[in-house]
Amino acid sequence: MASTYTTRIKLELQADGENPNSWGDILNTNVIQLIDDAVGAYTSVTLSSADYTLTVNSGATDQSRSPMIEIVGTVSSDVNLIAPAVSKFYFIKDKSIRQDDSTITFKTASGTGIVVAPSITRGFLCDSVSVYALDTVGATVCATAIVAQTGVFTDSVNVAACLSTTNLVAETGSFTTKVSGVAAEFSGAVCVGTSIFGVGGVFSGTVSAGAFDGDGSNLTSLPTQVPSNYLTGMILSNASDADHDISIKAGVTKNSTNATDLELTSAMVKQIDADWTAGTDAGGLASSLTLSANTWYHVHAVKVTTAGGATTDVGFDTSPVAANLIADETTIEQYRRIGSVYTDGSSNIRAFKQSGDKFLYENPILSYTSVTIGATARTTISLQSPVCVSTEAIFSHLQFGFFTRAQYAYRPLSMTDVSVVEDISNTAPTSAAMGTLGQVGAGYVEYGDNARIRDFVWEGVCKTNLAGQIGVRTQESGGSADGNTQNAFQTTGWYDTRGKEG
Repeated sequence: MASTYTTRIKLELQADGENPNSWGDILNTNVIQLIDDAVGAYTSVTLSSADYTLTVNSGATDQSRSPMIEIVGTVSSDVNLIAPAVSKFYFIKDKSIRQDDSTITFKTASGTGIVVAPSITRGFLCDSVSVYALDTVGATVCATAIVAQTGVFTDSVNVAACLSTTNLVAETGSFTTKVSGVAAEFSGAVCVGTSIFGVGGVFSGTVSAGAFDGDGSNLTSLPTQVPSNYLTGMILSNASDADHDISIKAGVTKNSTNATDLELTSAMVKQIDADWTAGTDAGGLASSLTLSANTWYHVHAVKVTTAGGATTDVGFDTSPVAANLIADETTIEQYRRIGSVYTDGSSNIRAFKQSGDKFLYENPILSYTSVTIGATARTTISLQSPVCVSTEAIFSHLQFGFFTRAQYAYRPLSMTDVSVVEDISNTAPTSAAMGTLGQVGAGYVEYGDNARIRDFVWEGVCKTNLAGQIGVRTQESGGSADGNTQNAFQTTGWYDTRGKEG
């Protein structure tokens, strides 16, 4: 019967009756010496531009048996140092020269591995499938997933234990707890949900964190986060399906609590007649809602967190604080209202144009008609401006009829914010007070006996309450010679700062 060999470090196992009178030499050379190699051998391997597989020999000297491996040579491209797929510890010292930011990954032939940090010595463990850094085994620090292009890391990352400038690099990463330590490099788009501790990291690209503890002396290229209440871009418009789709341009904004930035790097289209789904040309309505006629829907930029990382998307909600979107979609965490849209009697989005904070209907909406407007008390008028938020309605007022001087003299309107308790402008207006606080109008006119007025039109702007209402009052109720005096208000649009003023 022939000798066999151990699985991991390939020591010779003698069969019964084999090697008579010579086993002593074999024992010394093929077992004891190899055990000594497995415990303390120091092996040097030279890498260049191709993958390198550590040698494996049964009962003879090889490279993979050594626990300490030194890497030398000039590495000109990304290469793999391949270990046998058996359980074993290694310590690797990198003395190579790296060109063109090339990397060395220590791995098995078919499993995953760890990027070897340049110019340091570090411990590794092979579990017979993949290779891990010793400081990650049994914990979520420096895990293999961190070297992926996209990763979500829900536990804390202890950079001090990693002692690596490369193994924490991720093009997209979301660290929801904290990052701590003194020797890590983060690049690309990295979001740290809670905090960054320490002063020795190099942070580049787009990196955000809830807090930073340290003097920051070694932090480089940290982006300047946008100011509180900031909003730029994200302009809304009717998309190709004008009745149901809204196009949102690229832009950036603070979320509603000013805790983080929400950025659309490219334009997207969202559908109000379909349940919310992440991505462009996809549903946008909170799934618990039904699209309804003559209803205001607020448009929210939202933060979406999935296994692939954090992204910014857009959705529709009747709630000004995105309550239904957040309740319906577990991946939506944060929001910022970026505008509002209104549906008609057929549940279609009314066509509009946005220019900055100004929104104008393509077809103005007749909102109110009445014979007279109050003189002893104001008349509350509902306009088609967003509800549940305070905006400034833009409207036109039309008065038409037949008047005589003896019967009626028209005075300026007083248009007031009915949400204000102490409303100093709820008084009878006068021509002399025109232009003072709370009075917006076109002056006043008087006509001689039996004079006629037809189609007298002017425009006004007035802050609304949360129901989209304004208050209107005249100096006197007036009358008409023929009983056909009419006041009509049509909404042409609104001004909406969308929280930029806090």
